[in-house]
Amino acid sequence: MTSTPEGDVAKRIVALCQSLNSNSKTPIGLDTSLTYALGFDSLRLMQFFAGVEELYPGVALEDWFIEHSTDGQDTIRSAVSHLTRFLAPPATKG
Repeated sequence: MTSTPEGDVAKRIVALCQSLNSNSKTPIGLDTSLTYALGFDSLRLMQFFAGVEELYPGVALEDWFIEHSTDGQDTIRSAVSHLTRFLAPPATKG
């Protein structure tokens, strides 16, 4: 089985969320909302953002969060999609 860049990012982000949510029994999947399902407060969110920046230097999620934090749209899938746009190598012109 080959892994995709998006799949690798997803595994890392899920693992980060699990480490920040270690005392909860809430299952974490791609459609899990950081605020609605996991209940991340401002401190947890800052730890999440810092963890993402440690994993992927130069990529920040604060703007993504502001745009997606309403109505449970701040899902891991949405964050992964946002991250992979910045991590993808630029297309070459030929």
